[in-house]
Amino acid sequence: MTDMHRTLVAAGLALAGSAASFAAAPASEILAPAKQRFGGEKSTETPDFQKHVLPMMGRVGCNGRSCHGSFQGQGGFRLSLFGYDFTADHDALLKGEKPRIEPGEPEESKAVKKATGRMPHKGGKVIAPDSWEHKLLARWIEAGAKPAAHKASFAKLEVTPAEIVFTKPGEKIPLRVVAVWSDGVREDVTCLARFRTNDESIVKVDAEGVVSAAGKGDTHVVAFYDNGVHAVPAMLAVSDKIGANYPAIATPTKIDALVVEKLKKVGIVPSEICTDGEFLRRVSLDLTGTLPSPAEIDAFSKSKDPEKRPLKIEELLKRPAYAAWWTTKLCDVTGQNLGQLQEQQLQQVRYAMYRGWYDWIRKRVEENVPYDKIVEGIVLATSREKGQTYEQYAKQMSDAGRADKPGCLADRETMPFFWGRRNVAKSEEKALNFAYAFLGVRLQCAECHKHPFDQWTQQDFKQFTAFFNSIQYGLSPEARKFDQAFQEKLGLKQLKDGQDRQKKTSEAYAKGETVPVREVFVNAAVNARMNPKGKAARNQKNAPRVITPKVLGGEEVLASQYSDPREPLMEWMRDSSNPYFAKSIVNRVWATYFSVGIIEPPDDMNLANPPSNEALLDYLADAFIEHKFDLKWLHREICNSQAYQRSIKPNETNRLDERNFARASIRRLPAEVAYDALVVATAHDAERTRLASATDERSIGVAPRQGGGGGGRRNNDAFALRIFGKPERATSCDCERSNDPTLVQSLYLRNDFEVTNLLNRREGWLAALATASGQRLDGAEAPRPDQRRNAKGKDGKPPEPSLEDQIKSLENRLTKLKASPKKNPNLVKEMETRLADLKKKQAALAARETGVKANQDVEALIRESYLRTVSRPPTREEIEIAKQHIAESRNLLVGLRDVLWALLNTKEFITNH
Repeated sequence: MTDMHRTLVAAGLALAGSAASFAAAPASEILAPAKQRFGGEKSTETPDFQKHVLPMMGRVGCNGRSCHGSFQGQGGFRLSLFGYDFTADHDALLKGEKPRIEPGEPEESKAVKKATGRMPHKGGKVIAPDSWEHKLLARWIEAGAKPAAHKASFAKLEVTPAEIVFTKPGEKIPLRVVAVWSDGVREDVTCLARFRTNDESIVKVDAEGVVSAAGKGDTHVVAFYDNGVHAVPAMLAVSDKIGANYPAIATPTKIDALVVEKLKKVGIVPSEICTDGEFLRRVSLDLTGTLPSPAEIDAFSKSKDPEKRPLKIEELLKRPAYAAWWTTKLCDVTGQNLGQLQEQQLQQVRYAMYRGWYDWIRKRVEENVPYDKIVEGIVLATSREKGQTYEQYAKQMSDAGRADKPGCLADRETMPFFWGRRNVAKSEEKALNFAYAFLGVRLQCAECHKHPFDQWTQQDFKQFTAFFNSIQYGLSPEARKFDQAFQEKLGLKQLKDGQDRQKKTSEAYAKGETVPVREVFVNAAVNARMNPKGKAARNQKNAPRVITPKVLGGEEVLASQYSDPREPLMEWMRDSSNPYFAKSIVNRVWATYFSVGIIEPPDDMNLANPPSNEALLDYLADAFIEHKFDLKWLHREICNSQAYQRSIKPNETNRLDERNFARASIRRLPAEVAYDALVVATAHDAERTRLASATDERSIGVAPRQGGGGGGRRNNDAFALRIFGKPERATSCDCERSNDPTLVQSLYLRNDFEVTNLLNRREGWLAALATASGQRLDGAEAPRPDQRRNAKGKDGKPPEPSLEDQIKSLENRLTKLKASPKKNPNLVKEMETRLADLKKKQAALAARETGVKANQDVEALIRESYLRTVSRPPTREEIEIAKQHIAESRNLLVGLRDVLWALLNTKEFITNH
């Protein structure tokens, strides 16, 4: 452990130690609330601008977002949002051409007149005359309206009770909020705090902090004061299944024990455990993004091994599809996007970077490299590896673009392309993307003002951003020399037209030339300027420091002590006291399995958005760290729990619950998994087996050079992935991926030529049945819309329409001809004769192909259709309906195709459940 690391850890633990000592202080040492101390006529104590005046103004709304705390202010007067900038707010009140405060003259001060309604005020009267708020403000002005004393810094909030469990609707319980300061002073600030509820249908809270039960369920009440945000769980049981009435529930894992512990408080009984078939489909789709095969379903259902579920989880974790799908998930989080990569010299090199991003992560997921090591390889990445010259790096990337070989960049020590995107060009953008990807924190608000739901201030954001000032992407001095020599060699400087320059560069590249490429590097000069002459960062106005809600005001980092200022950030994230790093990835993985995070949304970890089950999140994060950030351990731990293996069938107590994991939720398949399910469900067995390892040809794998699909699929999935909600990865938000059902998705499954082609394709199950049975599957692959006009047969002529299409077309023409007043009787007769001949031909063909050969089992084929799509055997009623339809169809395969098509259009197929 480095000295700086010890400093960071010590800073992180300092507040915890202080909290322990404060908690030990007797309640008698808590200062009385401001309404008592400053509301009396004989008060001689002077309110503090930071501790009392600004919080009071925030409570009545003066510095809120809809008033003077807005970005543009109101009435030519602006305060910092919720009063976080004490100096600026004091200046705003006392300085300028028309000051709002006249020191020593409270009743002549404009702020008092407007607030009490004695002067016109668009915000109306916000303070009652002679109220304690009025007297507090007047007492501060009488004493000279002094700025914040800054004798001690704010440490934290203590709110009691720590948890509210109501016994009946309408019950009221008051909160008490105590501010703890760094010098040990504790003050009751309930009257100065602001309150909100995260769900008003369950609990309500008034301005005095009195919480009342409004409905059944659980949520949080949040208290705000100064820079403190504290959430209190509040709940009213949804049933009488509490205490002694709660049934005995097995809790074989720690996850189950913590989930059930919360359910007992809320009166929710979990659903029963799902069937083997339901478990197999669910875990296969979640872990590998792949439907189980019919043979796999049969073998699993027949197995009597009591350990078959844990064994299946282990088997799935070893499959190539696991690595492919979870690499795609990590690429979502880290923002892999071909269009965002800044490399402009050549498309081939840019795609090599994009592909290298995927391959680099894929290799590490496959090898189960610890998550912190994967993140370290991204966070600390530079383009040039140790000992590599710029020319060697440029050659490496040039060769990678020409080779276009999967995995050619996977063996690099680091993966620098995260830092080479357009949306992280500025330091501020780097800070935002870093916090989102690796901490699950949204810092956007703090760019301009105090974060409304967290402790981050604008100064915090500036100091956090300073870590990235020296991380640059472009041409380093060495790279510029190479670039200039390259341009002179090709005569590019003499070419004014950009297309001509690009053409000449491409020609040289095609001949094997090494082209200059941009690189990620640490600008040592900028890094040194961050902490000149090794002075302590605390003495500099804009020096960077570790930003974490538990270390605000703690030790700052001397970036100049590191060759790379990102190193202390990585040390801080990896430390067990970090409140975000492990919880962020644990929460995201959990949300994948349950459709909702323990913190929801999963990428918005802030103090006003607490976990629904704090003990559960703490356990998973702590155990994840103890297991050395082992991702497979995390998947295994979740999937082996009964919480994950519960049925979707609700009971009376958990029917409306969406946040306590008492039952499984029905989830629409992610875009990539949905399209792959279509491909796999309709493929013959050999093709299914091939695709199990050929994950680069699947949607759950890497996207191809162009379009949205994989190379082996000829990009046919691009449209499907778009309509099913595949994220573009253009912004820092998990919300880019959409799992909401839409009408367009339904129309695609019912009518799109791609679905028809999947059913009819040569590599399909139906085509294999046709070959084996000697029957014919009518309906060749339909041409794409942009190909239909120019479709050609083997002889170069347009292909002849199918017999079915010819009959349909002739019937339509004949109907129109007969309805025409100028119909030609001879033509009508000729067309009727031709139509009769075609129908005779169709009947003869049907007679030759009709029915089922003696050795064919219709029920077995229907059963396999169900296993292929919805991963279960059909019921007796479903079998009879399918058999009747097949019997009424032209032949077995046409009827079976209809059955398969119908199953692909069920909710049961397109969801995980």
